[in-house]
Amino acid sequence: MHQAQSHDLQSHARVGALDGVRGLAVLLVVMMHAMYVGNTLPGAHFLVDGAYVRLVGLGWCGVDVFFVLSGFLITGILVRSKGDPHYFRNFYARRALRIFPLYYVLLGLLFWWLQRPPTTAWEKTSYLLYLQNFRFAFGGDQHVDVARDITWSLAIEEQFYLLWPTVVLLASRRGLVRIAMVMVAFSIVARFVGVELGVPRPYFLTFCRLDGLAVGALLALLPPVPRWLGWLAVTGGAGLLVGTACVTGDSLPHHPAMQRWGLVGALGLASGILVLARAGGFEANALSSPWLRSLGRYSYCIYLVHFLVIERLAVHWATEMPEGLRQWLVTHLAPTLLLGLFGLVCLGASWLVGLASWHLFERHLLSLKRFFPSGDGRA
Repeated sequence: MHQAQSHDLQSHARVGALDGVRGLAVLLVVMMHAMYVGNTLPGAHFLVDGAYVRLVGLGWCGVDVFFVLSGFLITGILVRSKGDPHYFRNFYARRALRIFPLYYVLLGLLFWWLQRPPTTAWEKTSYLLYLQNFRFAFGGDQHVDVARDITWSLAIEEQFYLLWPTVVLLASRRGLVRIAMVMVAFSIVARFVGVELGVPRPYFLTFCRLDGLAVGALLALLPPVPRWLGWLAVTGGAGLLVGTACVTGDSLPHHPAMQRWGLVGALGLASGILVLARAGGFEANALSSPWLRSLGRYSYCIYLVHFLVIERLAVHWATEMPEGLRQWLVTHLAPTLLLGLFGLVCLGASWLVGLASWHLFERHLLSLKRFFPSGDGRA
């Protein structure tokens, strides 16, 4: 997606900090999955609990960062595109060029090429049509193959893209603000109700996760939010996340308390990060660091392939690494350091795959976007 700084919706200047926001989001997700896989490796004597596990286990909130950023960028593009005679064609063509090729290549590998857990015809169909999140919400086959489970967030975004352009086209700016506010409140209440009704995983349901996308839309539609309010959202959101994890003893979002309060904390944290990225200052400079921006540039591929990379490196640790080196690492490195190192290696390897994918595959398809100019006048 094009990333543009927007003190208002007319500003077209690109902001490197937004690349960094995406990089931070994928960093959180990769480190979380690497930590959980690392904790199961034979002979490693990694941590089974502790502050590192509890904190890094909250890395799923990176998905909320993606949602907020996506809602912000997409709403900005759509509002600037109103009046364009090719409003729908250009939007959907650009989304298809960005999302479909790599996604369907991954599904092809998981379903028909790699040795993975089997899937039924219905399960395959749900992935192909971006409906897998509904299956996960009501039991489904989640956790059978995490490499394909992670696509649930893409399903929610695709469903959002299906309807939001029409809403933006038909509603006034003031009407959009009101609609987005209702979406935020409705999603939060829907999660509470879902937990009370005994839905296994309501946080996978689209109407329970529109709050992040809607808050991103609000940040695109409203005047700039003060920097201090961004810090308040970050600290309050992080505090609620960590506090919920400490009280429940569980960092994952499947816990009922995490679905009630932890997701609200993740929303606050993600919103605050985007506010700080747009506000300038040292926070935006930090998010604009080259390594975070590079992660952000390749984040789509990194997100899609990172669990396959983690699995491969785990196999290397368990069966292919020289025994002397493995013993030296276990003996000389503290468990927290060893887990962190494993996560960074997985992140680096995933980045290399993303780099290769971008230059060999993605950028050639994305060059076709020039035939479908976006709302900011870019090709």
